[in-house]
Amino acid sequence: MPDPKAPTDVLVIGAGHNGLVAACYLAKAGFTVEVVEASPTIGGMISTNPIFPDAPGHQINEGGIQASLFRSSGIEEHLELKKYGFKQIIADPFHVHLDPEGPSLAFWKDPAKTVEELRYFSPKDARAYEAFARSLDAAMDLAIPYMNGHPLRPSAQLMRELPAALKKRKELLPLTTFLTTSHKEFIEERFDTPLLRGALASMPPFCWMSQDGTAWALIYIAMCHRTNSARFQGGTGALTNSLTQCLIEHGGSVRVNSRVSELVMRGSAVAGVRLGNGEELLATTTLASCSPKATLAQLLPEGTLPDHLERRAHAIPTNVLETTTLKIDVAVSGRLTMPRHNAWRKDGLDLTEPIVSWQTYEDHIDAWNSAVQRVYPENECFIGIVPSRLDPTQAPDGQDTFWAWSGIFPRNPKVPWDEMREQIGNKVLKESSLYYEGLDGMEISRRVMSAPELEERFNVPDGNVYHVEPVGMRFGGLRPAQGFGGYETPVPGLWITGAGTHPTGGISGLPGKNAAEALIKANRDGALTRLKKRFA
Repeated sequence: MPDPKAPTDVLVIGAGHNGLVAACYLAKAGFTVEVVEASPTIGGMISTNPIFPDAPGHQINEGGIQASLFRSSGIEEHLELKKYGFKQIIADPFHVHLDPEGPSLAFWKDPAKTVEELRYFSPKDARAYEAFARSLDAAMDLAIPYMNGHPLRPSAQLMRELPAALKKRKELLPLTTFLTTSHKEFIEERFDTPLLRGALASMPPFCWMSQDGTAWALIYIAMCHRTNSARFQGGTGALTNSLTQCLIEHGGSVRVNSRVSELVMRGSAVAGVRLGNGEELLATTTLASCSPKATLAQLLPEGTLPDHLERRAHAIPTNVLETTTLKIDVAVSGRLTMPRHNAWRKDGLDLTEPIVSWQTYEDHIDAWNSAVQRVYPENECFIGIVPSRLDPTQAPDGQDTFWAWSGIFPRNPKVPWDEMREQIGNKVLKESSLYYEGLDGMEISRRVMSAPELEERFNVPDGNVYHVEPVGMRFGGLRPAQGFGGYETPVPGLWITGAGTHPTGGISGLPGKNAAEALIKANRDGALTRLKKRFA
């Protein structure tokens, strides 16, 4: 029997999917693990909950909605998540862009199917996209093993793939512009079809499109073509539910309503956490899956880090671009339909199932230019989904949920957000009803969120859902910042993981998996044994 007074081997801050993935890997490896979560429910930014009192049967995906990188992680297999009821629902096509008059362009896992659709609009662009897809696929041969490993220590798999990848230099060469070219320039150099341009602007809206070095965002498309995309039966929170069951089965535990107020120090090392109620929880190692800026610049006592690293921690970018997320959730009393656009396709695809967008390429350029100047865009650019269509378990029979998201929205608008929230919500849903028939007359309840609400709900500085700005130089060993890019921090006993660490945000679980594997290796090397001597 473990000593109830002994410190936990690993205390994980945050019950989002990265924190829980790490906890499960560690528990399976034999560590004693406890997870603490500030919110009353698990899940973090992939929570699924019935948030509307007047629509208790509508399960709302509070954050992310669709996963692609997760499908390359091996986490489902390693942790045997199917044992706990976890089921992926393939979302193919992974995105469809609509023309107001009825035409549409679908992006399928098989790029050849997208190329075939493009031929209807432009044989030239079909050939250009085919070449683009080949280049993207070649990049995945290196990107996937790199993202599945330690950012500072190339994995054996990556080294095995390197010789074969070098033979594809012709395909890889066009992608060298990813880190120098703007998203806007990359699109305009290659493609002319309005539907294609609009789609490529809408799928990865991470960075200001006109800024050099933002073309890398198109790598999202490569991942979807390589691994396909999926949603989870029961909502995105089904992943964290299954992870929690896995953790408990392997001896771990989760505490909700347990907000960490500060890290507890013993000498120069972190020895656990202090909760908001004053309770101290001791641990040999603390693994923080919350925002790295919150961990290093707020929870860690001032003066713990050397001065230059403390300054660097405070400078981790969470509000550089002046843009943020707009998120709208709606409970709907009936079934949404898209008859005009479904009729055009002739292939039986129900467009209420995939992610869709419809704003023009020019709308996206204008929206970015407005948002970075702290002005609400004239035409909001967003994606829409009916989550309950692919997965009917998320709404009562004969009813739906609607999910809208934009990454092109002012973080600190000149006109206060509180004064515009209702107007913006009305505007987005009115426009959506032109495509989703019935939305304007069947709304039960809605929630409209931007930076202030996101910061409060998910405990992320500046409401940044990526934890760290997704700019080209904040990846790999530089994510979240130089000196903190390898999961183990310079402070003994403190490790970090989550969306703000390698490889990226989104639904992948890779930051959690990679951090856990690095911590397990450190234990084999004796590092944790040395830390345990603090409690002797």
